Amino acid sequence: MAEREELDEYGYPLRPPARRRLRKLLIQISKRTLLTTIYLALSSYGLLLRCARLARRHEPLDPQRFRPRRILVIRLDLIGDLVLSLTLVHALKRTYPEAEIDLLAMPSTAPIAGADPDLAQIITYDPNIWRRPQALVRGRNWREAAALLSRLRTRHYDLAVSVFGPWAALLSLLSGARRRVGFAGEGYAGFMTDPVPGRHWQPGDRRHEVDYCLELARAAGVSLQPEDRFPRLHVDPEARLEVERLLKRLDPAIDLDDEQEHVAGSRARPLVVCHVASHNGYAKRWPIPYWARLLTGLAREAQAHLVLTGARGDLPLILAILQRLEGSTSVLNLAGQTNLPQLAALMQMADLVISGDSGPMHIAAATGTPLIAIHGPTDPALSGPVSPQATIVRSGIWCSPCYDARSPADCRFHTVQCMKEVSPEQVLTLALRRLQKRQPAPSAAARPAMPPPSNPANPEQPGQSH
Repeated sequence: MAEREELDEYGYPLRPPARRRLRKLLIQISKRTLLTTIYLALSSYGLLLRCARLARRHEPLDPQRFRPRRILVIRLDLIGDLVLSLTLVHALKRTYPEAEIDLLAMPSTAPIAGADPDLAQIITYDPNIWRRPQALVRGRNWREAAALLSRLRTRHYDLAVSVFGPWAALLSLLSGARRRVGFAGEGYAGFMTDPVPGRHWQPGDRRHEVDYCLELARAAGVSLQPEDRFPRLHVDPEARLEVERLLKRLDPAIDLDDEQEHVAGSRARPLVVCHVASHNGYAKRWPIPYWARLLTGLAREAQAHLVLTGARGDLPLILAILQRLEGSTSVLNLAGQTNLPQLAALMQMADLVISGDSGPMHIAAATGTPLIAIHGPTDPALSGPVSPQATIVRSGIWCSPCYDARSPADCRFHTVQCMKEVSPEQVLTLALRRLQKRQPAPSAAARPAMPPPSNPANPEQPGQSH
């Protein structure tokens, strides 16, 4: 049984004992040593591939001379990153409208793109099954890998785009794609036929994740347009109907009148969705008592219908918040009751979404819903919501941002002071202001042109985070 962490009054883990910290350090060192060995071995093979290509000439990747029939986009990590990567998919489809575009993503994240009309197929694979040494002797793992490679090769891709990481680079090569685009510094040397200099999040490189995706699109022949920078998430109509039925069953008082076409902003009482968890480090979570005070304030001052979202594993966190609510505050707890398409539909229906830096935050932004995003250890200029409907609030204390994308967002001081500095009263004031201005949210297909970048350190100013 895993050792249970003790939490402080804010819901954060206490400083671990020295023995656990040492164990974590040894695991990190062992992991980096193994990854370095793998990198050197595969890069040696990549250099042989590069030498073999020297005698060949490739036509430039542009729509005048390069006409792909099938394109593979590979993104094998978190939900929010996949949502941001859809900018690449849409830009490629506009440039190569006759091409079929497939997406290779994690089984846990792929459903969020299931309704996207620009995708021909969505293929799933989880490379995390190889994390432990015993994975090498499991026949099922090898059968799944063989089935994946067989499926990829039967598609005969003309172009594969490795969006991020060594696994994407490896699978782009194994797919048999004729041309391969990816960052030269984050895959394996020689694997890309059309490498893009650099890598994600180079020291001193303050570019947003969307801009990295669009840099790959440019290398694949796309002429970028200002609206390409907006992630657009298509919501499944059936998922929306399922969410409406769920809400009506749990709280018949929620205004979902068919005559009003379920439009956010037309309700007498606003619908506010809050995502309180983060699965990539506890330091991204806003404190438990702060959420309770915010929810109580929204119920009292805005008479809002309140909904909490999350996975089934987030239930202990959500129950701790519910236990701290004051008075007769009523909150719907939908943790574990929605899948990703339904979560996107719920976000789109809401009058306002409030979240820390998380995948659901990016889902809300990509559906065009008004959003308040609470940031602490992460830099919104690098990974914040890209939407004119988003307002970013953060404290900007001296040690923030501190997040290193190579590991979870945990506080090295074990205080998470950057999140504690953002008060419930501050977020409540912003929320009430946004709700007073509420109007029907623009559809994903009719999004306005990109406004000038706003200052992410200014919590009063809505707009983009970069």
